Amino acid sequence: MRRRRPCLDCNSLTRNPSRCDTCQATWQARQEQIRGSSTQRGYGSRWRRTAAAAVAGHRAVQGNWCPGHGIPAHHASDLTADHIVPKACGGSDDPENVAVLCRSCNARKHAS
Repeated sequence: MRRRRPCLDCNSLTRNPSRCDTCQATWQARQEQIRGSSTQRGYGSRWRRTAAAAVAGHRAVQGNWCPGHGIPAHHASDLTADHIVPKACGGSDDPENVAVLCRSCNARKHAS
């Protein structure tokens, strides 16, 4: 059984790692507001069309295979489009700047 800990915000005892359920919901809503929507971050309809076309084109040629990022190519049904040069570094939504990876490889690439 988990020990009870004080919530970081209101000090009520909780079994959660850091915040009680109420304070966690408030904190999460505040973080989402700070981050902004996908459109506000530059991932609007143009990006969604480009991403969908990239994934469909990849599947038509290679099927459900991820080329891998730091690991060998592997079967993956959760393919996603990924910027080669990130938008934060000046990358564009042009098809030439889009690669297809599975979700875990995309997260691995982002973390590196």
